[in-house]
Amino acid sequence: MNITKRTVETARVPESGQVFIRDSTDKGFALRVIATGAKSFVWEGRVKGTGRNVRLTIGQYPDMTVAQARVRAAAMRVAAKEGKDPSAERAQARQVLKFGELVDWYLENHSRPHKRSWRRDERRFHVHFNAWMTRRLSDIKLDDVTRAHVRIGATKPVEANRAVQLLRGMFYAAIKGGIWRGDNPAKGIRAFKEQRRERFLTPDELQRVNEALIEETDGNWKSRAYFPLLLLTGLRRSELASLRWDCVDMNSRTLRLPETKTGKTHTEPISSPAVQILEGLPSRGMSEWLFPAESASGHMADPFPMWDRIRKRAGVPDVRIHDLRHTLASWMVAQGFSLPMIGRALNHARAATTERYAHLQLEPVRQALEATALLMFPAPARDSDTEAGPIEEN
Repeated sequence: MNITKRTVETARVPESGQVFIRDSTDKGFALRVIATGAKSFVWEGRVKGTGRNVRLTIGQYPDMTVAQARVRAAAMRVAAKEGKDPSAERAQARQVLKFGELVDWYLENHSRPHKRSWRRDERRFHVHFNAWMTRRLSDIKLDDVTRAHVRIGATKPVEANRAVQLLRGMFYAAIKGGIWRGDNPAKGIRAFKEQRRERFLTPDELQRVNEALIEETDGNWKSRAYFPLLLLTGLRRSELASLRWDCVDMNSRTLRLPETKTGKTHTEPISSPAVQILEGLPSRGMSEWLFPAESASGHMADPFPMWDRIRKRAGVPDVRIHDLRHTLASWMVAQGFSLPMIGRALNHARAATTERYAHLQLEPVRQALEATALLMFPAPARDSDTEAGPIEEN
């Protein structure tokens, strides 16, 4: 098959893994399509005199055109015929890469194709390491990463750990891909101790959040619907933000999630209040998305500004969006629902994930123990509890 623009745009996306479409005219030139829909051009070939087969990513579509990719593939093919390893030459040239160039490479080749949270990665790079973007990789040392970890951890220890994990993963990917031959400067940094967060809305706080939502203007219909739906369904932030109308079945009152954090499809039943909210969304019949937005994806991508406004108005500035999911679980526990039932509602892949709510079930357990104890060891009758009979005269 001759790879053309039409070939690229109509290429079938696999359900999992990746597929290759190899060009019939330019030997070694191919198109790679992965399950997320990302498409990139690659060159495959053998380096003369070494017997070594290589596969190199040329660039991602549509950032690179088919014609541009062919030119680069041809140069790689010529170098291989001359006994020059294109991957080794490229790795050597990139020893003078700047940090910002490595970030771009990582986002393009690893984060965007394989991670649903790639936008979070991009945000972390620019929020925490923006001052490094013009620095050479060889100038970034363990001490630099350590100081950045301490700086971020002064107020956000968990975020500091995640930022260092991201750096470590990026450098490991670069070393494995032949992009970087030096050491990993994020290796060996001791993480801050993390405490599991168990924040959820109390009845009073939930009422204040509802009042804050009611105060939202009609123009802010997304916030008035999005956050109540999170509470009612327990969906993750990105799952609801990227939900399509063709995944909503009003007749059966279910939501179908084609891709979740667990990597599987999931069908979620929805309650009557949730159905009422869905029926009133202005996007119904007008957009493919429940929450359309002027973004690269076409749907809502950043609900944080909306939530920040609402939580401050409600007087719960420490409550995160993800805590709404915890709130649903805690309220289900309070009603006596089993942990397996709650795990099914929240689409947990492992029972251990749901076990974090087990401590909330202590009161029902205590009541059961009290009732059982009274059956096993009845309280002795007190003298005052015994009714006195009539006094008989002699």
